[in-house]
Amino acid sequence: MSMDVSWLAALLATDAPALPGAAWMRSYLTISWIFPLSLLGAVVGWKLPWRGRRIFALVFGMAGVAAGSAFPTYWLGLAFQSLSFSALFLAGSAISVVLAQPGKRETWQMADHISPWYLFVAVLPGYLLLLDTFAVLPWQIYAWGFSPLLLIFLMAVTLLPGVLRGFKLSWSTPEVWVAPTALLLFAATRLPSGNVWDALMDPWLWLFLNAVLLRSIYRRWRGGHALAPQI
Repeated sequence: MSMDVSWLAALLATDAPALPGAAWMRSYLTISWIFPLSLLGAVVGWKLPWRGRRIFALVFGMAGVAAGSAFPTYWLGLAFQSLSFSALFLAGSAISVVLAQPGKRETWQMADHISPWYLFVAVLPGYLLLLDTFAVLPWQIYAWGFSPLLLIFLMAVTLLPGVLRGFKLSWSTPEVWVAPTALLLFAATRLPSGNVWDALMDPWLWLFLNAVLLRSIYRRWRGGHALAPQI
């Protein structure tokens, strides 16, 4: 008597992914750059008074909403496509810190509370995807992103920091809420591309996390602290 494993085959299938509509993808491509551009505006106007900094953030953000080749979103979309949900959440958190703390350089404050071990786990998939891009690995890791099973697995993994910290959600604990929220939005919308990796990670976010990881290791080395997880 054979066992029916069709349900497992459906979870592992990558040949018929659920993709978002073309109009939703185009809209998200434009919207995804609003927060990063607003953050850039806040950084450009850093030495201005608090209200001036807010105006810069608003103007740069509105440039992200505008369409056409005369605006930066058009060229950013051509060069880098859409940002991930995770990048949007982190950019929004950074904006809240920059605009709420006039005169204080606290943009890195959230990252300083994250253990290097969490950061290492966050950047590791990026290295695997990079190797997959050059066909170095025997597996097609990016293609797995169209599989429902990977979404379930990643959700379980990303919920671990919240379980260990008792789900104490705040802007200073992005490792608890950013990735699970991004995966939930992906499950509901399939944005930005129908592949779970694109919702969880993008090249800009990966480079930023690498910089945060190196900074965290350097600060702990200078301070003489062990690289132990902060639970």
